[in-house]
Parts: sequence; structure tokens; C-alpha cells
Amino acid sequence: MQFPKFTYFKFLILYFLFCACGSKEKENSREYNELKILANQIISEDKPEDYNKRKNKFLSTPNDSIKNSLIFDISYHFYIEDDSVKFREWNKYSYTNSKMQKNESGTAEAFWDLGNFFFKKNIIDSSYYHYNLAYEKYLEANDDLKAGRMLLNMAILQEKVKDYIGSENTTFQALDLIEESTDSQNYVYPANNNLGIIYNGLGDYSQALKYHRAALKNAEFLEDRVKSARSLNNLGVVYQKLEDHNNSILNYTKALQIDSILQKDTELYAMLTDNLGYSEFKLGNYQVASFLFHKALKIRDSIQHESGIVINKLHLGEYYLKNSDTTKALQYTKEANSLANTTSNNRDLLASYRLLAKIEPQKAPEYLDSYIQLNDSLLQEERAIRNKFARIRFETDQYIQKTQELSNEKLWLGLIAVILASVLFLLYLLSSQRAKNKELKFQKEQQEYNEEIYKLLLKQQTKLEEGRQEERARISGELHDGILGKLFGIRMNFGLLNLNAPGQVSAKYNQLLDKLQLTEEEIRQISHNLIREVSGSHLNFAKLLKQLVADYQNLTSAKIEFSFDENIDGELIDENIQINYYRILQEALQNVVKHAEATLVNIKITREQDVLVMEIKDNGKGFDKRKKVKGIGLKNMRDRMEKIDGMFTFKTSAMGTDLLFRVKVYKNG
Repeated sequence: MQFPKFTYFKFLILYFLFCACGSKEKENSREYNELKILANQIISEDKPEDYNKRKNKFLSTPNDSIKNSLIFDISYHFYIEDDSVKFREWNKYSYTNSKMQKNESGTAEAFWDLGNFFFKKNIIDSSYYHYNLAYEKYLEANDDLKAGRMLLNMAILQEKVKDYIGSENTTFQALDLIEESTDSQNYVYPANNNLGIIYNGLGDYSQALKYHRAALKNAEFLEDRVKSARSLNNLGVVYQKLEDHNNSILNYTKALQIDSILQKDTELYAMLTDNLGYSEFKLGNYQVASFLFHKALKIRDSIQHESGIVINKLHLGEYYLKNSDTTKALQYTKEANSLANTTSNNRDLLASYRLLAKIEPQKAPEYLDSYIQLNDSLLQEERAIRNKFARIRFETDQYIQKTQELSNEKLWLGLIAVILASVLFLLYLLSSQRAKNKELKFQKEQQEYNEEIYKLLLKQQTKLEEGRQEERARISGELHDGILGKLFGIRMNFGLLNLNAPGQVSAKYNQLLDKLQLTEEEIRQISHNLIREVSGSHLNFAKLLKQLVADYQNLTSAKIEFSFDENIDGELIDENIQINYYRILQEALQNVVKHAEATLVNIKITREQDVLVMEIKDNGKGFDKRKKVKGIGLKNMRDRMEKIDGMFTFKTSAMGTDLLFRVKVYKNG
């Protein structure tokens, strides 16, 4: 994933090649020419003493827009040259000078450059922080396009730390600002591309394909072949996730056929070649796959693309393992492991541990232990960064709101209001954070208690059901073996009696025998019915869900319809799946009662071969998924489905909401 190469930066590169820039008046200005010459001497000077002399001379000149522009040029030059010390030094000058001139756009640009710098160094939280500062300043300067571009950069960073929901919301906010601009097409592409990557990460592959195709259309409209090739690659990656390798190959091949793609973006060309090889490998075309893997690796070695080399060698390791050449498989995988560790490429380092465990089963516990430790560390790190992002955005929202309020205050109360608001804000932030932490802790404990209660309910229901079944079986046995046997014996004894009685007595005698036989049949039928009730008793799982629905029906005027497929065998459903489906249904019903304003809710639990499906529909007012949602209901549902390896999708509109949950529960369909 790469950030857009902005037109302004292209202009600066040309500028440092001594191209003419500015009006004829500036070129004829002796002061301007002297200052420009001094700036060029600063960026080309190697000796520290001469560099400091020219820097001090430059900085001592009067502040104006020309000087400010040249400071940005010098700063950007050192950014391109990867001279961190001098870049930070001149970036600070650009910020200070812009602030002195009350130039909000210049201040924002200084933050923007610093955000790019930290992104290049892979310091994600600092990059996000400075993009956010630039976003605030551009809003103050009423530059919606650049404010939207900052939000888009922030969204891409959120995706990098797997904050998919946050990245989705930020991307839609960026689109709201960008789409109104006449120059929007250049930035709609990365927005659609990021949404495609987000939904691919969430496992919502239909949405991922939709947005990657939209990005491809944007690229074709812009006539940008590199962007087109990148979108075709992303489409291929989604199809690989779907194990539709024929479509993957089709998209990779189209991208590789784009004219001059090797020269225009060598890294992308090597990635496409490697990805094409992997799809061929998955289809069993081993000779073609081997050729493509080695071709991609040769290109990546030539340009020293370290992260690409790692994934390439992992693919070769997997290839040789499949072909039973464990020596080469181990060689390539260990090389990938070493390079990933050296370059802090943690994603591929995890993949190398998994593959090494397969290649060397005798060392699998050692590799898996390394995998678990690294994975836990990464999860904690990602969670910490996501929390930082949330705090930064929270502070931003509060800052913007306070700024708008202060604009309506009287001038003579301005200073006092700012100081007081700042103190109150800090106190509120501290108390709010503490309250939030306590609430989250309480929610977690309550959730654990609720799950234990559910398990106890399930066990109690099971014991009650077992007791009922045992009692029915006992009564059936008593009726069949005891009472029925005695009645049969009595009837047989009656039949053996030789009665010489008048016709009326004889008829009465025969009538009693018939009634006795009918009584035997009735008891036998009751016994059989009891046995059938034992074998066909309702599932405990279904009963608990019905009871939950009944409880919520008492809380709402909406009609709740519930159906449970009788073909579902509850005994084959894992207890964790039952618990999570129960909690998800509880969360959904709670949302309906609190927010949906629905009149009808339909709940269906069905079986599709080896998959347990739960669908919850309502005809309520829906919600806008592009807006920032305060609640965590959807996130909880998605987290629960991830715990049980299930899938969760939803659709919402003003006509209602449709939630769909799918999880594999039957080992033998």
C-alpha cells in the first residue's frame, strides 16, 4: 500500500532541477534570486561549518511568502534524501515561519510533511497524530479537499493496524469532503482502494470486489496504468482468498500485460509475477509456478525489495514442501524467517514460523511457541495504537466543537473562556476515560458471568430433559411390562373359563372381554407414545432461544416471529457456538427494542448442510453505517463470530436491517 504522489511534490522535484518557477517579476527580483541561490547552496553543502553559515544567513532574512516557500522546498529536499536530522530541522522552521505569518495552510502543510516522514519510518502513531493536526488546520483554512486527503491518509493507517471499522468510517468521512471538489477523481481512487482492502480484511469478499472494481474504473478514467495494474492485483488477491484461482490468474495476467508496467513500477510487476505463480501453484501447475517464483525473486533481489523477497521465499518454501524437497523448503523458509526478523516484518515472520512447524514437525512446539509469543505481542501493540488513534480523534472532535462554540463568544470573554474550557476539558477527559475503563471492565466481567449463567441454564435444561425422558421411559416400561401384562393374564384367564350361563350373562361376559382387550390396546398405545416423545423431545438450545425471544416480546410492542429448523440436532452443536448465538440474538433484540422503532422482527435459525444459519430481520429505521457509531453492538457481534470461525454480514437502510450469521457446526453433513 502506498500513499498518493501529490502534484505539489512533483512540482518541487522539478523546482530543484532549477526549472523556472514563479512569475517574471520574481525572476527579475535580485532579492528573490539571491535567496533562491542561497537555498540551493544549503541543500548542496556538505561541510557542516559552511552549511551553518548559509543557514543562518538565510534565516536572518525578512519573513515573507517567498522565504516560506523556499523553506518548504529545502525541507522536502532533505525528506527525499532521507536526511532525517536536517528534514526535522527545516520542517520546524517551516512550521514556525507559517505560524508567525498566521498562515493556516502553511502550518497544515508542515504537519502533513511530518506525517509523511513518520509514515516512511513506519512510526504509525506519530504519523497519524500529525496527519490529524494537518486535518484540523485545513478545516480552519476551509480547504475541504486537503482536509479530506488527510483523513484518507489516517484511514490507510487505521487499516494497517487492522482497525477496519475505524478505517471504514474515516474513509467515508474523507469521501464526503473530497467528492465535492472538482479535483476529486485523483483521491476517490485511493478511497475505493482502501475500502476494498478493508472489506477483504473483514472477510466481506463481495464488498471487497465491489470497491476494487470501483477503484479500477477510477484508474481507467484517470488513464493511470500503474493504478489499474494495482487494482487488478488487489482483485486477484480477493479471488485467491475465495480460492477462485482461475479468476486470480485472469486478473494478474491482465495487469502484467499493461504496457511498460515493469519499468513504471518494478515492485508491482514482481508482486504480480509472484502472486500469479502462487495461484498456478494452488492449481497444481508446479512447473509454471516454479518459473514465476524464481523470476519474481530475481527482480526483487535486483531492487533489494526486502519485504517482497520474504514473501517470495515463503512461497518457494511452500512449493518445495509440496514437492517433498524438504531441504530446499527449509532453506528458503529459514532465509525468509531471518530476513523478516532483521527487517521487523512481523506479518511474514509469523507466516514463516507456521511453515517451519510443517517442514520440521519435530521442532513444531518450539516454532509454535515463537509464533504465539510474537502474535500476542503484535495484538497488544495493534490494540495500543488503535487506542491512541481513538484518543486523537476524540480530542479532535472536542477541539472542533469547542472552536465553533468560542467563535460565538464575546471578545472580552474570549481568553477566560478558552482557559476555563481547557481545564474543564482535561478534567472531563480524565473522568470520562476512567469511567469508560470501569464500564469496559464491568461489561467484560458481566459478559463472563452471563456466559457462565448460560452454561448453567443449558446444563440445568439438559438435566431436566434427561429426567423427563427417564421418567417417560420408566412409565412406558411399567405400563407395557407390568399393568399390560397383568391385564393380558386376566383376559386369558377369563377366556379359559367354561361358563354355562344364560344368553344375557354370556353376552355380558364377552362384552367385558372385548373392553379388557380395548383397554390393553389403549395402554399399549400410551406406552408407544411415551417412547416417541422421548426420542422426539425438543432441543434445549431451541427452548432457551424461544424463552429469550419470549422475554423480549414482553418488552416491546413489535411482533417477534421466531422459527427453529426441526432438522437441527442440538447435541452436535458446540457449546461455545450455542453461547455466542444466544448472546448475539440477545444483543440484536436489545438493539431492536432500544433503537430500531420496528413493528416486526423475524428470526430464523436454519440448517444449510453443515452450516448453522441465523438471520434476524426488522422493518425499523436502520442506521447510517458511514457515521461514527457510539455503540459497540456490531463490533461485539463480529468479534463473537470471529471467535467461533463464523461469518457475519449485514444490510441496513431506511426500510430496516438484515443481520446474517453463518458458522460450520456439523463435521459430517
